[in-house]
Amino acid sequence: MNDATTPQVNYRFATPVDFSALVEMYTLLNTYYYEVGYRMPHPENVGEAWLDSFKRTLGRFSVVIVAEVDHKVVGFMLGRLKPVPAYMGSVVVGQFSDMWVEPEARCLGVGEKLSRLTIDWFREQKVHSVEVEMLRENDAIWRLYDRMGFKIEYRVARLMWDEYIDEKNG
Repeated sequence: MNDATTPQVNYRFATPVDFSALVEMYTLLNTYYYEVGYRMPHPENVGEAWLDSFKRTLGRFSVVIVAEVDHKVVGFMLGRLKPVPAYMGSVVVGQFSDMWVEPEARCLGVGEKLSRLTIDWFREQKVHSVEVEMLRENDAIWRLYDRMGFKIEYRVARLMWDEYIDEKNG
C-alpha cells in the first residue's frame, strides 16, 4: 500500500456521541474473548454494561481514545486509573483496560498509537506505572507491548469447578 492509498487516521478523546459505536465495538471484542478461551459468564447487554462501568469517570479516572478514518470510529482504547492498596505500595497505576481495532484498520499502526496516546494520558495523571492484562492467545498484542518495554510480572489462571482435581480424584 502506498501513501496515496493509506487512509488518514485521526485520534481524539471519545465523547458521548461515540458511545453507541463504542458499545458495538466492545460487543465484538467481548465475542472475541470467548472465541479465544475466556471463561467468565456471558452478561446480557455487555456493551452497555461495559460503558456504564466508566462513563461517569471519563476524563477523571478513565479515558477512551478513539481512532477515526473518514469520520468513522475504527478503534478505541480504554484506560483506567487504578489505586493500589497500601500493602502493595499505595500508588495509582494506569491500566490498559480494553482495545479494539476494526479489521479494515488493522496493520495501520492504530493499536500502537492508541496505546501510546493512552500512556501519554497516564503520564499526565502522574501514575506510578502502566499495566496490561491480555488473553493468553493474543500474541500480536503481546509483541507490541513487549516492543514498548512491558515486562511480565505475574500470570492469572482460572479454575472452573468442573475442572477441579481434588485429593480423592487426583
